[in-house]
Amino acid sequence: MVAVMGKKRRKGSLKETLSYALYKDDTKLFTVTYRDKDQIKTDTLHDFMEKEELSEIPITRILSIVRDGETVWSKGQKQVSVKKRSSE
Repeated sequence: MVAVMGKKRRKGSLKETLSYALYKDDTKLFTVTYRDKDQIKTDTLHDFMEKEELSEIPITRILSIVRDGETVWSKGQKQVSVKKRSSE
């Protein structure tokens, strides 16, 4: 839970997924499908975050995020199902 102006509020699942991927996992393992103008594109999260035109691609255009063939977030999905990495 996150405190916002004195009220507890749950973070959105897209933000949770991105936060998990960026800070607790390897962004190269995640694939992002997003709308870019009239096209649907797919990139690794690592490449997506490094794009210069990222400022022109709002996160609201992300359609899905996949890790190891499993969809961990998709537009309209309520729950996040990111699995923790096994110890190597």
